[in-house]
Amino acid sequence: MNEYDIMACDAELYGCLLLERERQENGLEMIASESIQPSAARAFAGSIFNNKTAVGLPYKQRLKGSEYASKLERLAAKRACEIFGADHANMLTYSGSVANYCAYSALLDLGDRVLALAPNAGAHQTHGAAANIASKMYSFDYFGLERDTLLIDYAEAERKAREFRPKLIVVGSASYSRNIDYARLADIAHTNGALLMADIAHFTGLIAAGISPNPIPYADIVTASTTKTMCGAHSGFIMCRESLRDAVDKSVYPKNVASLHLQTIASMAYSLYNSQTPQFKALMKKVVENAQYFCKALKARGFDIVTGGTDCHMFVADLRPFDADCEKIADLFERVGITVNTKAIPFDDSPVPRGLRAGTTVLTQRGFDREDLEAIADIWLELVKSPDDESVIENARKEVLLLAQKHPIPEIYL
Repeated sequence: MNEYDIMACDAELYGCLLLERERQENGLEMIASESIQPSAARAFAGSIFNNKTAVGLPYKQRLKGSEYASKLERLAAKRACEIFGADHANMLTYSGSVANYCAYSALLDLGDRVLALAPNAGAHQTHGAAANIASKMYSFDYFGLERDTLLIDYAEAERKAREFRPKLIVVGSASYSRNIDYARLADIAHTNGALLMADIAHFTGLIAAGISPNPIPYADIVTASTTKTMCGAHSGFIMCRESLRDAVDKSVYPKNVASLHLQTIASMAYSLYNSQTPQFKALMKKVVENAQYFCKALKARGFDIVTGGTDCHMFVADLRPFDADCEKIADLFERVGITVNTKAIPFDDSPVPRGLRAGTTVLTQRGFDREDLEAIADIWLELVKSPDDESVIENARKEVLLLAQKHPIPEIYL
């Protein structure tokens, strides 16, 4: 069915699609968790597998006619294990968050102790944030960052592990932009009788491409996502040691997941395949290079960058040098066509966030180069310095549109 058939089926809904496409094409997407899916990934997500209901683990399905559903899941799992070096992969979870909950329930009983990188240090909310259900189910304590470097404080993690005696140590990132020493954390965990869980949702594509460190040789269980840097379907999966296979599978089904999203698993399988192509690996390398260059461009214009830079696709810009209202600036950026999100700065006592989290995945997919990044850094500076000047705002919107038109979304993503 082509777009004209869709318009005829539901003109009002089709109008929403057109508006979103226009927003994406005419703006600069810098949300760190965003990427553009290739048209093939979207096609697999809309495939014939949408018609099939499957319940259960591969080749142990409760519903008949599931032979090819099982074959599909096994193909995706095989690819994940080969790419990351895992003993076992379960591809049935619906998102990175669900993968985390399934991993917890595979390893923990209610009330068990968990030591995690603190949410205010850049971790994900599912790692025990106060408002998240995980913090109500398990007893969390946290380790944070070194005050002078804003890097993970491994000494504190070791001390907390000795004192708290957790059953599980969790590390991952929603905004922490530096490489994580998984080997050291594994040593801390295992020395103190704990298991190590690594959440690589943000780094999955970078790790698959060989750019970022792979936790698989060290962590007992790893949760991942095909969204974000994998540039694929919104979903998640779990990898683990062979000794944890049964616990993980039983936690996923029947404990937490019932009917499977087969169409999404098909898209995930494609994304894993695509991640091993030379083009994808070159893309991930360029994503990191662009993020590092943009950090330097911002620093040259008076911005501070948390940790001083980045080792991945994302970073947090500190707006305190400008005494700027970050919520207002984020709204202003959105008004001119640049999308970012606010983020608290570690060790900052302000009741409101004073940082902006951003990433370069989508810009890189669209072919933005260093000259373009310099122009975007100029726009950031102009808006932060003159947030109430309508002429500056109007000029910024024109510049954003010109940059977007200079780099239209490539055909492979349409």
